[in-house]
Amino acid sequence: MAVQPARTGAVTRSHWPHTLRDLPIEILESKLYTPTIRPGVVPRPELLARLRAAREVPTVAVVAPAGYGKTTLLALWAEADDRPFAWLSLDPHDNDPIVLLTHLAVALDRVSRLPDETFDALRSTGVSVPGTVVPRLGSAVARLPRPLVLVVDDVHHLEDGPSLDALVTLVGHVRGTTQIALTGRRMPVPLAGQRAQGRAIEIGVESLAFTEDGARRLLRAAGADLPDEEVVALARRTEGWAAGLYLAALSRSDTRPDPGTARAGGDEQLVADYLQGELLSRLSPRDLSFLTRTAVLERLSGPLCDTVLGASDSTAELEHLQRHNLFLVPLDGHGRWYRYHSLFRNLLRARLDRLGHDHIRELLHRAAGWCETDGQLETALRYAQEAEDVDRVARISIGLAHPMYAAGRSATLMTWFEWLDHRGAVERHPAIAALAAYVCALTGRPAAADRWEDVAERWAGQLPTPAGADFLAMWLTSARAIMCRRGIEQMRRDVDGGADSFPGAASVADTEYSMRIFLSGVAHLLLGDAETAEARFIDSTELTNEAQDPLFSVIVAYRAQLALGREDWIAAERHVQRALSVARRGHTESHITSVLVFALAAHVALHRGDSTLARTHLGEAQRLRPLLSHAIPWYAVETLLEMAEVSIGLGDTNGARQFVRDAEAVLRRRPDLGSLGQRTDEMRGRLATLQDAGAGTVTLTSAELRVLPLLLTHLTLASIADRLFLSRHTVKSQVWSMYRKLGVHTRADAVARARELGLLKA
Repeated sequence: MAVQPARTGAVTRSHWPHTLRDLPIEILESKLYTPTIRPGVVPRPELLARLRAAREVPTVAVVAPAGYGKTTLLALWAEADDRPFAWLSLDPHDNDPIVLLTHLAVALDRVSRLPDETFDALRSTGVSVPGTVVPRLGSAVARLPRPLVLVVDDVHHLEDGPSLDALVTLVGHVRGTTQIALTGRRMPVPLAGQRAQGRAIEIGVESLAFTEDGARRLLRAAGADLPDEEVVALARRTEGWAAGLYLAALSRSDTRPDPGTARAGGDEQLVADYLQGELLSRLSPRDLSFLTRTAVLERLSGPLCDTVLGASDSTAELEHLQRHNLFLVPLDGHGRWYRYHSLFRNLLRARLDRLGHDHIRELLHRAAGWCETDGQLETALRYAQEAEDVDRVARISIGLAHPMYAAGRSATLMTWFEWLDHRGAVERHPAIAALAAYVCALTGRPAAADRWEDVAERWAGQLPTPAGADFLAMWLTSARAIMCRRGIEQMRRDVDGGADSFPGAASVADTEYSMRIFLSGVAHLLLGDAETAEARFIDSTELTNEAQDPLFSVIVAYRAQLALGREDWIAAERHVQRALSVARRGHTESHITSVLVFALAAHVALHRGDSTLARTHLGEAQRLRPLLSHAIPWYAVETLLEMAEVSIGLGDTNGARQFVRDAEAVLRRRPDLGSLGQRTDEMRGRLATLQDAGAGTVTLTSAELRVLPLLLTHLTLASIADRLFLSRHTVKSQVWSMYRKLGVHTRADAVARARELGLLKA
């Protein structure tokens, strides 16, 4: 399965340092843009003095409803402080942890260079976010060499889930002269413990609300120089709410609203009434039409608006609207990209709704088409979803399947597939089901993989067009073979002649050909034909891109295994070292293909007499063991038997027995795996004659290994249970079992010991 990073935005990276190229997502510059201070913004000297006094406090939280000037305050702070500020504005798409953490890393790197390994973790295929990415980024934050402030704006967009867990963990890593400032309409990050320790301060509504003197300055800046008694009355009626004061001033002057201070919030109906009565009623029909129809867009640019509106002068119109401060917020320093303030956009969308859903869908359809042509594929997909354009969503999601999986974003990919399934689109695009089965198998979700393959089989051969049938043929053949639900002999028939059983299958771009050749080698090997297997492995090595496809390392690993069968240790070590090198360079150490590589590396190290290195590699293999399941049964059993062999060599027969029990569990679900059944029986027989030598190794169950990375987060055991859809009693039992095996009594000690053993990334 070849993998490439997805292009999801419109930013050129050719000038970036090498470490920032080929990141798993496209970086949106608009998210990293520090807001500018516009003329007329009222200074907040008391609050700035409070922030200066809190310079040594690791975390600053600014929490208030919209319209209280949270972002403006931090922009004033950034302008007045002598430290550099890294800025990240969040949106709902940051609930994908790879999106959030990649943007955070880039924001920090632009201020203070981060270690290469931080970005290596982000690039790693199938990487564990809590187990690898967050610790590395947290370590980098803790070791920043110069003082800085990291602003994370609009944190209220984060929902309970992996992204919020990651941010909470990062906040806990902040040390020394680094500060992190969190702003939002609510604060999902729990800070009570830090406040009690003096490690966090919070600025809330009471502090942000304008006093009578502040209200007077704000009103004057807005062009409304009112009598004192009216200022006092307004300050009391609005309770110091900046947006309310500002909009009240509009009704007493001809001033256009300033987006820098007029933030939507508080009494939203009041704001909407002001905007409708005092702003929209003054606009020309041309301006009002432009604003209303472009409200379908998350971000606006001249060329995009031209396409959506069928116009040719949108760039000039945007510049005109921005000059007149019509709630248009610049997202870069070049005047190319903008967005509307949220409440203003909501008001415009309400007007747009009156034009009818067909009209809105047409605008969204045009927006999706422009973004797709421009290479902003995820944005195009979101517009297509809003337009209910299921065929476009299907086409884009299929095209993004490889890069999304490569970026460790399979959860987001699967939400797209589920969205399509709920709308009956899989009937027209059954390749989605085959792809979904494939992805679920690779990510250790056997039940979901089985369900999706059943769906793909149901629609196989029922497509209306030959081209669609060809594409399904390729993916369904690969999914059938890799999942091996019908036994090894059927697996061989599928990959040796499966494509020919579909009319015209050779007409599609056959990206899975090298995979089928490899799977053919596996099938022949397990059927006792080692000579044909080796020929297949050599062919697939030549056909697979070493630098881009994680399949390459596992092909070489199988060649090493054949060498071990001949007791050719020199060739075996050569193949293992090559496989390890490819996995490291390709950042696929967390991919399922690396489990066997690490197990074989442990075997070779043990043969050389290096038991320390053998334990290290076995720990790396154990870390990935939750990926092994009956979804890819032949690979799971092969790898577990190899791990058992190493454990025996290390004197850990109890660990070996655990691996064999896991292999037997897979065989109960998939009994027809050729020679693997006999080899498992033989391994069980060997173990019956051995006693544990007490070698000090630790073998956790797959269930325990799934819980282990979550011990790195802020989550309680109850929250961990909710994340994993398990009972609290089950998780508690697994944690106590881990403590016993690791020889520890606390969560922190368990994490430290697991890192020593390689079960967590150091």
